Amino acid sequence: MGLFRYILASRAVYALLWFYLSPLLPAMSRDLHVAEAQLGFLPAAFIAGAAAAQIPASVLGSKIGDVKAAGIGLFLLGLGSALTAASPTWGAALALRAVAGVGAGLFFSTAGAALVALRPGEAGRALGLYNASFNIGAFLGYYWGYVAGPLGWRAAAAIPGAVAAAMALPLIAQGGFRHGAKPTASALWLGLASFPLWGAVYAANSLAASWLHYYRGLPASEAGAITSASMLSGLLGGSLGSVYDKARDKRAVFLYSAALSAAAMAALPYLPAAAAPLLVFAYGAAYTVYITAIYAEGSKRGSPSSALAVINVVDMALGLNISYIFSFAMAANPPSAWEIDAGLALASALATSALIRDRKAAERRSGPAGI
Repeated sequence: MGLFRYILASRAVYALLWFYLSPLLPAMSRDLHVAEAQLGFLPAAFIAGAAAAQIPASVLGSKIGDVKAAGIGLFLLGLGSALTAASPTWGAALALRAVAGVGAGLFFSTAGAALVALRPGEAGRALGLYNASFNIGAFLGYYWGYVAGPLGWRAAAAIPGAVAAAMALPLIAQGGFRHGAKPTASALWLGLASFPLWGAVYAANSLAASWLHYYRGLPASEAGAITSASMLSGLLGGSLGSVYDKARDKRAVFLYSAALSAAAMAALPYLPAAAAPLLVFAYGAAYTVYITAIYAEGSKRGSPSSALAVINVVDMALGLNISYIFSFAMAANPPSAWEIDAGLALASALATSALIRDRKAAERRSGPAGI
C-alpha cells in the first residue's frame, strides 16, 4: 500500500476513534458509576485536547516532517483510547480521553498536509478523499455498540485503539514534507467564515437523533441510524472534492454547497419524518463539499499544515458553542433549532463568498506575483 492510501486508511481509523465511544457510554456509565448528566464531559475532554494540539501540530510538522508528526498523533490517539478502556474511574477516563484528543489534534492537519504534498496539483481531490475516509470511520463508530454487545465495552473500546497505535509506527518511521510553521491571515478568515456551518453540522450530527426521538416519536435506534446518513453522505461529498479543483468560479462551490445545507436543515422540521433520511443525507454531502473546498483554499495559501490547523481550531473553538444553542432552542421551540442551523449555514455561504470575491478583487488590483 502506498503512503497516500495508507494515510487515508489511518484517517478512517482516526475517525472511528472519534465516535466509537458514543454508543458505549451507557455501559461505561453503569460500570464506572457515573450519572448521565456527566457523560457529556467525555466528548468535551476529547475536543479540548484536540483543539489544544492544532497549532502545536503545525510547529511539530515543521520540525520533524508532517508524516512523522501525524504518526506520533495517531499513536497517542490509539494509546489514549486503548487505556481509556482500562480506566478504573471516571476521572481517569476523562484524562485519558483528553490525551487521545491531543493525538487527534496532532494527526489532523499534518496528515492532511502530507496528502496535499503527495498530490500538489489535486489538493481538492486529495482533501476530498481525506474527508471521505473520515466519514467511513465515523459511520462505523455510530454502530460500534454492536461490537460491544458480545465483547463488552472495555474490549470494544480497546481493540481499535491498539490497531491505531500499531498503524502509527510506519508513519513515525517516515520523514519528509517539512514546511514553514507560520500561518497566514487568510486561514484565520476562512475559519471565521466557515465556523457557523461547521458548528451547525456538528450540532445537528450530535443532537438530530435526540430531536427525532423526542419530537418525531422515532425509536432511539432508528433516529440514530437516520443521523448516520450524514456520515454516509460524506462519502459522496468527499469524492466530489475535485469539483473545487476544476471549478472556474470557486465562489460558486462555497455558495451553493452551503446554501444546499441550509435548505435541507430548514426543511427538516416541517416535512414528514420519512423525509428525514434524505434531508440529513443532503446537508451532510453538501457540507463535505463545502469544508473540503475550505481546506483546499487554505492549503494554497502558505503552509498547508498551518492553514488546516488554524481553520480547524477556529471552527472548534467557536463552532462548538452552537451545540448549546441548538439544545436550548430544541427544548424551547423544536423547529427553531433547525431554523437557527439553517441561518448559520447561510451566514457561512455569504461570508465565504464575500471573502473569495474580495480576495479575487485584491489580486486583480495588485496583478500577478512579481509585477
